Amino acid sequence: MAADPAAGGPQRRAAARHPPLPGPDADLNLVLEADPLSVRHVLRVMQTRLAAELSTSAAGSLEIVLAEILNNIVKHAYRGEGGRIDLAIASGPGALLCRVSDQGRAMPGGVLPDPARMPPGLAIEDLPEGGFGWRMVRDLAQDLHYRRHRGSNILRFRMALD
Repeated sequence: MAADPAAGGPQRRAAARHPPLPGPDADLNLVLEADPLSVRHVLRVMQTRLAAELSTSAAGSLEIVLAEILNNIVKHAYRGEGGRIDLAIASGPGALLCRVSDQGRAMPGGVLPDPARMPPGLAIEDLPEGGFGWRMVRDLAQDLHYRRHRGSNILRFRMALD
């Protein structure tokens, strides 16, 4: 994958620094078609390839985060019309460093969704529509960083190893 300059583009910073970008030497580099079957296949491949390195909890969290991100790309960035998604995962100190990129439509407003936390005890019938996936991603991943660069969406984040 090409180098990613650190500057430019709208972004939400969870910390002053951003996770390094996994590159060609990443532990896992995958290219997939933007369709639900390919997403399921890549999640199985990822689980198999990283199973020996991750606890059950870390593997489950990574699968939830990647499933949400990849399915959002299929549904919203490409609107079910297909396209390419690149996924790179590298080992870092106490964490996995992840990068997902696509050439689909940009995030609305050029920023990651930031759904508000739901008040405790809210009745099911009072829950708002949508946004729960990004809430889970924000709860499970660290140092989320999104930007649009030369027609590509680039999302990088860290997943703690527990």
